Amino acid sequence: METTKQTSKEYFKTLSILHLALTIGLISIGLVGFYLIFSGIMSNNMTELNMIFYYVNSILILVGLFGSNWIYRNKLNGLKGENVLKTKMTNYRGVLIFRYAFLEGPAFFAFVSALLTGNLLFLAFTGLMIIFMIYWRPTISSVIADLELNQQEISIIENPDSIIAEITNTRRY
Repeated sequence: METTKQTSKEYFKTLSILHLALTIGLISIGLVGFYLIFSGIMSNNMTELNMIFYYVNSILILVGLFGSNWIYRNKLNGLKGENVLKTKMTNYRGVLIFRYAFLEGPAFFAFVSALLTGNLLFLAFTGLMIIFMIYWRPTISSVIADLELNQQEISIIENPDSIIAEITNTRRY
């Protein structure tokens, strides 16, 4: 196993790139769906599914929003008790990925629903999830607040050259 150490600068750059890629992915599918529906390329021949998809999407959006927030908070509570900053930061990345996955799933389902029915309301659901993705963008200040870091930990992560996380590469060739 090979371990790669990440400085604060690298860590937050990686988080930003991950967040940006996921957000741009959602925006892209939203725009593609909008274009396909308005250009008439995707016909709305499954309009009888509107009500079913409306209820399923509504439930998935609520589960995605509240579930991601609930799990995020619970996992953060476990991280707050951790004494080693590297462990906190390494695990925090995983918690964020899980949170974003909980937002992406309902957004993709809403996109497919929009394509199948031609109903733009489902693209609005995708847009709602995009708004939450943007709102929950990871920053140094949000990490400090979420993990309730002490002053010593804050000074470490604010130093761009401090090692704050480790990535273990378990690939076998």
